[in-house]
Amino acid sequence: MPGLSPLDFLYLCSTVGRAYKSRRPLHLAHVIGALPPYPSDRMATLFLTAGLVLLNGMLFGFSTASIAGVVGTISEAFALSTRATEMMVTSLLAGCFVGAVLAAPISQRIGRRPSCLLAATLAFAGYALVPLGQAMSPGVGMLVAARILIGLGVGLSSMVVPMYAAEVTPARHRGAVVSLFQLAVTIGILLGYAVPLALTGRASWDQMLGGGVLIAAACAGAVLLLPESPRWLLSRGRMAEGEAAARRLGLAGEISMGEGDSAPAGNWRAVLGRGSTKAVLILCSVLFVLQNFSGIDGILYYAPHIFTELGFPAGVAALAATFGLGLVNVLATMAAMMLVDRLGRRPLLIAGSAAMAVSLAVVIGAALADWPYVALAGLCAYIVAFALSLGPLPYVLMSELFPSAIRERGIAAASATSWLFNAIVAASFLSVVEGIGLAATIGIFLVVCVASLFISLAYVPETRQKELEDIEADVLAGKALRRLGA
Repeated sequence: MPGLSPLDFLYLCSTVGRAYKSRRPLHLAHVIGALPPYPSDRMATLFLTAGLVLLNGMLFGFSTASIAGVVGTISEAFALSTRATEMMVTSLLAGCFVGAVLAAPISQRIGRRPSCLLAATLAFAGYALVPLGQAMSPGVGMLVAARILIGLGVGLSSMVVPMYAAEVTPARHRGAVVSLFQLAVTIGILLGYAVPLALTGRASWDQMLGGGVLIAAACAGAVLLLPESPRWLLSRGRMAEGEAAARRLGLAGEISMGEGDSAPAGNWRAVLGRGSTKAVLILCSVLFVLQNFSGIDGILYYAPHIFTELGFPAGVAALAATFGLGLVNVLATMAAMMLVDRLGRRPLLIAGSAAMAVSLAVVIGAALADWPYVALAGLCAYIVAFALSLGPLPYVLMSELFPSAIRERGIAAASATSWLFNAIVAASFLSVVEGIGLAATIGIFLVVCVASLFISLAYVPETRQKELEDIEADVLAGKALRRLGA
């Protein structure tokens, strides 16, 4: 077909595939209607946005999980105590917390796109320092410094990239594109688990960790191909640039070109006191607390140790079980991407929280009965439920619910809360397991999952396929959390 680009052809194939899967007849009108909905340049920009989200999510996942397979080796190499090991693991998360706190003023002042580039640069420098630092001055101090630098970049990107994606993606694709971040996180986690499993005995621990420099470089390359967020440009009074970016992104019909933000950019106190904004901040922060205290971080950072506690042999067997868990995580998150814009945010959170609680109850019973493979099955079921609910949905909701005037600071506050409690789990998990045992520790996670169920039932709204401006109007009008976007 003349003028049909490869991207148009890919979209056309997806349209035909959806019609086949639904068993609906495919008429010529369907084919014609598939071209666009975006002109080729808009389709390319949509794919590039998805690529940016994918790469930064992989950076997030690899950065946090790659330590799991080598933490024992590092502890032995530097004769670290349990507490020192926890602090070494937590050093990256401390950097992530600082990066998330600084994300709001940085992205507000210099824009979303330069902030994404800065995040990639920091992570690149940190990863390059891991093997170089050990070559120049071997020691845990140099490793901690490199991990803090990586954490600064990851913390910054964890806030800016989902916000940028939400602002530049059309409403009907927004949930899937933003959820791609969590899918990419799971891919990065799987990669972080795969590297030590594949390279144990073939590469040193610093070489395994330093491989993240390739992902950071790809993140920097992707952001250079994308425009600035038109919503940010309009909020700064740069109307012509904002209109041009909106047309390129296919957002001209979704953004009111003649209007800036509903309040002065960065007027945190004024906007926070309006409508339901404070309730939105509390809800998003609570969801991230629940996400981290539900048990995922303990599994993420110390999975081989957990499997050893459950009865799996140490070494390759524990690493293989850990890799299997990471693979389940990826597959379940792919299912979540297909469901988040079809079933909605609220139903997935409710069902997922309930399933997580039941799965952890199975793990506790299996741990007490010394049934390692039943415990593995329970953990796999937990991972599936998490990937469908508390994994991606806090990121989706925080990118949708905050009014544009304080979106930077609101998302930064929620992200910083996430990293703070993430660090608390990483800094205490091994000590808690030593003190009260694995089964009792998992029991704490079970209670958190039950709390997530009740909070989702009472407060979480449904924002599926709602335009950001409509949701913002509801928030500023003071609608109850459950009614936002309805």
